[in-house]
Amino acid sequence: MALWCRPITELPTASLEVHFNLWRIAGDQDFKGKGGRVVRDFLEIGVMLTNPLSVDQVNIFLPTLVAGKDIEDCSARLADPSVAQGIFNEPLECTKVFRPPRVDLKKPEGMFCRVHEFMREEGAIDGSQLDIAHENGGTVLSIKRSAIESVCNNLKDGERAYFRLRVFLSRSNGHFVRVISPGDKNFQSGSEEIEYIDFRFNELRTLPVAIEQRMNKDAGPVKVPITLIAFLTAFPINSDLAASSIQWHKNRLLESQPWSDYVDSGVPEGMVVYHWKRTAEPGKSLLDFSSFVKLQTRRTGRRTVAIYLLVAFLFGLVGNLTAAGLISLAIFIYESLSQHG
Repeated sequence: MALWCRPITELPTASLEVHFNLWRIAGDQDFKGKGGRVVRDFLEIGVMLTNPLSVDQVNIFLPTLVAGKDIEDCSARLADPSVAQGIFNEPLECTKVFRPPRVDLKKPEGMFCRVHEFMREEGAIDGSQLDIAHENGGTVLSIKRSAIESVCNNLKDGERAYFRLRVFLSRSNGHFVRVISPGDKNFQSGSEEIEYIDFRFNELRTLPVAIEQRMNKDAGPVKVPITLIAFLTAFPINSDLAASSIQWHKNRLLESQPWSDYVDSGVPEGMVVYHWKRTAEPGKSLLDFSSFVKLQTRRTGRRTVAIYLLVAFLFGLVGNLTAAGLISLAIFIYESLSQHG
């Protein structure tokens, strides 16, 4: 995937931090959503802009097709101090502002950032603030100038603007989580399943040529530097981290609160969180980021055992029928030879 800005070159250059959180909730096949709600994995994308008014547009390329109904604005959730503090790991006071709509996050010493609340139209994010386009086999999300100007209303120098979107993933979105099941899984009461996450950000050689060309064209001579890239993944505790291409920054067991209410379906008990990040040296920009994560999950349960018993029964039945047939055939051959002998 990729993220880039279209700057306004005559204004001072902005800088940005990007945050990616991949929630593997559907990895726990025994977990049932609260109130019968559908359990779905999702990716959250956070963009923190310093000097945001010098940016005309922020573009995000996802390597899969996503519908507008599957994209949510996370600003309302960040009005909960426990959620905001859990995401940013900072002591924060949260204030909901209605005109223009936003959430102000403040530290004891002053403003931490402003979180933009996207306008809504017919149950989805208003296209005047977030454009959604299917291009080159994927989806481009564009945070438009109107959204940037809205959150920057009376913004003081040095204060930052933050945008956070949640993108729900279907089983067909295998670009983010891929599953390898053993071929003999139906012949066992339990099996080891491999899942892997190959997260690549702004790696030009893995992007469609048209997206690479658009990134270069939009950025122009003054590119907005990326000062921090953070990647976090949360997955059920019954999955083991078998391999990671880079050393994680930290990991922990996910707390029940406030995260059980952070997702409408709820989350399984005992989710594990791993966090990777890179920070640019002063005055420099991060060009790309990649992290390969391999998970190993023991799959068993009533359904698995039931399938195994059914297969075992069918094998036994076929074996008995075959044995009976062979015995009958042997008897028939023996009697035939005896009559002609």
